Amino acid sequence: MEKLSLISYNLNKSNLSQKTAIQRNLNGYKDHSNNQEYTYKRKGILEGIPCKNVNRGVILVEHKHKDLILSVLKKNKASITVLNLYSKTSVLH
Repeated sequence: MEKLSLISYNLNKSNLSQKTAIQRNLNGYKDHSNNQEYTYKRKGILEGIPCKNVNRGVILVEHKHKDLILSVLKKNKASITVLNLYSKTSVLH
């Protein structure tokens, strides 16, 4: 059996810089330098772990990776709800 966590977050109480920080940390971003001559792809947390974006603001991850995501969300004042689930089959890629 696979232990999963369903993380739901809401960014209504976060300001614009906190919303941007959350999205960049979770999904990654492109960084430009030297007047956009060079482009670097900065990876996010979700690119390195098996996960599934269920809906807007809802992420399904393995239970062992839950704390990594929650630390980013708590740091930036997101409203969080976590549900722990069990699955008989592999749901994540």
